Amino acid sequence: MQQETLELLNRVRLGNDKLFQAWKHIRDLKGAEWNEQMDKFAEAAKKLRGLCTHLKLVGYKDCLYKTEDGKRTRNCLQNPDGFWCQICPSDIRYWDIEIMED
Repeated sequence: MQQETLELLNRVRLGNDKLFQAWKHIRDLKGAEWNEQMDKFAEAAKKLRGLCTHLKLVGYKDCLYKTEDGKRTRNCLQNPDGFWCQICPSDIRYWDIEIMED
């Protein structure tokens, strides 16, 4: 994998992690503060979707959490901390496969 693609992949992974952590914080807020934080969340998610689109354009179209040897370090449905991707560049619908495996 080219260095530029790897750097972009890592940036999108980090963005996914940050958005998930923000969501865990925002879900407990109320009123105007919730509205304000959700606006910021939506803007950050929009930027992350743009980075994900760029990632796909440079040829990365798989799970963000797939290692060099093809193993996924996170799955779509069963993560201990409740994590889920905010965006996904994958052409493979892993969550669909996981549902069928249960």
